[in-house]
Amino acid sequence: MNTKREEKALYEFKHIMDDLLQLLGRSTKAKTGYLYWVNRSRNQFVLETTYTNMPNVMFQDRIQFEKFFLNSYKDLNTEIQLTIGKDLDKSELLHYFENNPIKNLTLIPFINNGETVAITVLETTEKLLLGDFTDTLSAYKNAHTNVLNTYLELTDLYDEENRWAGYDDSLKRMINERENIDVLDLMIDEMQKLLPSGGISVAMRGMETCVIVLRSHNSYASPTLGLMVEEKSMAYDSLQKGDTLFSIHFNQNPKRVSTSETGTEGATLAIPILIDERRHAVVLAYDKNPLSFTETVKHQLKNLAYMASLSIKANIGRDQSDKIIFTTEYGNFTRDLWELTIRKQLKRPDTNNEKMWFGLIGLENLSEIRSRFRLEDLKKLQRILVKALNPSRLGYNGLIGFHSDYVYAYLFVGVDENHHERWLKTNMHDLANKLDLQDERNVEVKIKAGYVELEDSQASVDDLINDAKQALSEALRSNRKTVNF
Repeated sequence: MNTKREEKALYEFKHIMDDLLQLLGRSTKAKTGYLYWVNRSRNQFVLETTYTNMPNVMFQDRIQFEKFFLNSYKDLNTEIQLTIGKDLDKSELLHYFENNPIKNLTLIPFINNGETVAITVLETTEKLLLGDFTDTLSAYKNAHTNVLNTYLELTDLYDEENRWAGYDDSLKRMINERENIDVLDLMIDEMQKLLPSGGISVAMRGMETCVIVLRSHNSYASPTLGLMVEEKSMAYDSLQKGDTLFSIHFNQNPKRVSTSETGTEGATLAIPILIDERRHAVVLAYDKNPLSFTETVKHQLKNLAYMASLSIKANIGRDQSDKIIFTTEYGNFTRDLWELTIRKQLKRPDTNNEKMWFGLIGLENLSEIRSRFRLEDLKKLQRILVKALNPSRLGYNGLIGFHSDYVYAYLFVGVDENHHERWLKTNMHDLANKLDLQDERNVEVKIKAGYVELEDSQASVDDLINDAKQALSEALRSNRKTVNF
C-alpha cells in the first residue's frame, strides 16, 4: 500500500470512528465519551477518539493496563453499567482535572474474532436505560464492525499489491544473479517472506545420500541440518516423482524428511529443483497454520523455485548440467554452500535441544598415501572418504564439505558433546583399520580434527574457519586426537 493511499484510508477510518462516537454521545445525551483500543501486546489502552461537552477533560493517549479502571473490563463481551461510588471510585476517572459530575458509566465492548479489541465508555449524570437505546447501540456496534472490516480489507488489498510488486522484483533479481549460491539464498529469503510464521528448508544430494543442507534463519520447528531424507517422506516422494506435493500433517504424518524428525505439524509444500529434468534438490516450505497455503502463496512458492532452477541452469551452462549442483567431484558439498549454511545458522535463535559443531578433518599420513597411489586412485580414495565420513553412515546428522584437497569441512549436529566425540572416534577407528578401495587394495587413513562449537552468534564464518584451522594444525602437530577452542 503506497504511503499516500495508506494515509488516506487511515484518515478516513479515524474520521468515521470520530463521527460514530459523536452521534452516539449526542443521541444518549452523554456528558463524555471515549473509545480505547485494547493493545494486549503492549499491555496498554490506546485512545482512538473522544466526545465531550465538558470543559475540564483531558485524556491520555496511552495508559498502562494496571493504571486504568478499564483493566478490570478488558475482556468484557457485553454492555455493562457502572455506578460511581459503588463499582469504582470517582478518582479513577483520570481525565477530569476539576469538578467531576459523573455518576454513571456505560461500557460498550467491540468484539473482533472472539476477542475484545476496544471499549467505548459513555459517562452520564443519570443512569442510561439501555432498553431505550437498543437500536442505537446495535447500529453503533454494527457500524464499528463494518468500518473496521472495510478498512482491514482495503489494507489487505493494498498489502497484496505490495506483495506482488516485491515478488516481481525478487524474480528479476534472481534472474540477474550470476552466482548460484546467491540465487539459492535469495530464493530462500523470498520464500520465507511468504510464510512469516513458517519456514523453508532445502534437501540436496551429496555424500551419496540426500540431506537437509539449508534452513531459513528465522524458521520455526525446522528439520535438523544434516538430517538424511528417508523413503516414504514428502522430500523423498517429491524427488522421486519430480512433482510438487502438498500435505496437511495429521498426528505428525506424513513426515517431511525422516521418521526421526520432531514437530511435524501444520502443512508442507515440497517443491523439487529440476534442471534438464534432473532432480538436484527439494525445497520444503512449511507452516504451522495450513491456511497460510492459499493458492496464491503456493503459486508464488513454486514459481520462485522454478525461476531459481532456470537461473542456476543458465549459470552452469549446458556442459555442466549433468553434474550435481553444489557438490564437488568427490561428493562433498562446495564451500560456498556450507558457508551459507553456517551464516544462516548463526542468525537463528538459540535452541536448547540442538547443538552444532564446525570442524576440519585432515589426513595425518597424507604424504605416505600420496606416494603410494596414482592420481585416479587418490580421487577414488577421496570419494570413498567422503562417503565414510558422512555422519548419516553412523546414524548422526551432519554435512561433509570441501575445504581443500584432503581437508574436509564438516557440520555436525547433536544433542551434546558426547555424540560429537563418539562420531569422531568411530571414524578415526574405522578409517585406521584399512579403507577398502574396492579392488583388493586397502589403505590405512589416519585422520585428525580441529573444531569449534557454533554458539556465538556474533562470530563470523571466517572466524570459525580460522579457529578450526588453528585447532586442526595443533591436532596434526600433537598426539591429541582433537583440539577444541
